[in-house]
Amino acid sequence: MTLTLPDWAPDLYQTLHRRPELGFQEHRTAGLLAEVLAREGFTVTRGIGGTGLAAVLDRGPGPVVAARAELDALPLQERTGAAFASEEDGVMHACGHDLHLTALAGAAAQLASRPDLPPGRIVLILQPAEELGSGAARMVADGLTEAVPRPDVLLSQHVSAMAPAGVLVSTPGPALAAADTLVVTARAPGGHTGSPDSGPDPVLFAASLTQRLHTVVGRDVAPFEQAVVSVPGIAAPSAPGLRAPRAAVTVNIRTFEERVRKAVLGRVDALVRAEAAAAGLAFGDDVQLTHDTHVPRVENNAPVRDRLTAVHRSRLAMSHLTVPPALASDDVSLLVRAFGCPAVYWFVGSGEPGGRLGPVRPACHTDQYLPHPATLAVATAAMREALLGGLTGELCGPAHQAGPPS
Repeated sequence: MTLTLPDWAPDLYQTLHRRPELGFQEHRTAGLLAEVLAREGFTVTRGIGGTGLAAVLDRGPGPVVAARAELDALPLQERTGAAFASEEDGVMHACGHDLHLTALAGAAAQLASRPDLPPGRIVLILQPAEELGSGAARMVADGLTEAVPRPDVLLSQHVSAMAPAGVLVSTPGPALAAADTLVVTARAPGGHTGSPDSGPDPVLFAASLTQRLHTVVGRDVAPFEQAVVSVPGIAAPSAPGLRAPRAAVTVNIRTFEERVRKAVLGRVDALVRAEAAAAGLAFGDDVQLTHDTHVPRVENNAPVRDRLTAVHRSRLAMSHLTVPPALASDDVSLLVRAFGCPAVYWFVGSGEPGGRLGPVRPACHTDQYLPHPATLAVATAAMREALLGGLTGELCGPAHQAGPPS
């Protein structure tokens, strides 16, 4: 197994981890990656969709292989105790995007330095605001598909604490769920907390709605279907003596099948209307329901995914296992739709080497999550060989290759 890293990669990873940035604020992160990739011979276009960037290595006519990594972090206070822990108050790379970026840049640099690199083009897409579910859409709206050649295949990898370092996992076909984010906002005149009978209470409405929403999957989704309905946040600014005049409830929905998605959305709408009436609030006037974002499910092209597993096993002697779909989501699916190309999304184990498959703690999106130190080299090697497989035609073959250079 070849697990080398560019000399600068560990420092870049720790720098990114120390200085995380939230979605659409990733100016410093994008700048660091732009400098690294330009130094390695890539032509870099900055500012796509705000802070996003694209980088292209052109080695002449041939296949076009693209890979995506994410720029943003999460609003969490880090508690890993790492020597390179986040220095930004309340912001942390709890999802491994810093590692994804470094692995992608490292893999690309290793390929760019090879005099025997097959002809073709490598396209790197560094996307803002994946955690908000809106970064990919903004890059597409800002002309991403016109700024770079159309890829024959789009690659994405993500760390996972559910597998040990040195193990890769993926799914043929549907791999990640679709995600919908809704916002329910309730408004009232306010009032004194000493006079609870003087008018409707948006906070009570939000609390009741939250409880009812968490019954949707158990009562309105068939037991053999998969769905998640959760309330990740409630905001109701107030004071001890003030009955809050406004409450906002964020609702997140995960589904695989469109018919299940529509049924859940319909049930959520019905519950919002019913709870508004019960709280003495008028739906449409006092209570608003808005659909904030929709991210389609991530679907792996099964033949390409199978070829990728063969590449990883043969070139790296690395386990690449088949696992069930996950109810996580990723807006890379919007990039896949925009380009209209096959795609593969896989996970890189970040747990203790030799450990078991399955849920472990600390997991991604928690304040103590930190990939095992071996993960960076594994992810770099996995992405390097995937990119190379795209250039050699091992992933898609001539039938899927794009036309002449644009």
